[in-house]
Amino acid sequence: MNGRSTVRQGERSVTMSQALDNDAIGPIVLINLFTVKPGRMDEFIELQKRNLDRSPGNVPGWRGSRLHRSTDGRTAVMMSMFDTIADHKRLHESSRIAEHVQKIKPLIESAEPTYYEVVHEVSGP
Repeated sequence: MNGRSTVRQGERSVTMSQALDNDAIGPIVLINLFTVKPGRMDEFIELQKRNLDRSPGNVPGWRGSRLHRSTDGRTAVMMSMFDTIADHKRLHESSRIAEHVQKIKPLIESAEPTYYEVVHEVSGP
């Protein structure tokens, strides 16, 4: 992803740079839908897990992430929560993420990132 990458905010698509300039306050959730190339899901999941496992304590403003694999094995969803869009911007512009993106690019057909605001949350017992 670079400044020309497109993300959706509500009903509109904007460039990543435009979204990052948004003054939305957090927490902000970035939900990224990945369509993974056939036969590459296990490798994709392992790379994502390795990258996530080294994040705690190393990414200011990052609250955590969840990685989900579809039951049909074609898509994966990463939900990452940040204090603010600016916190994601700092991570997005880092060499660490640039290196990670280069590793996963050959494994995916597409990535569809969208920012969301948390509006309600309920947890079970």
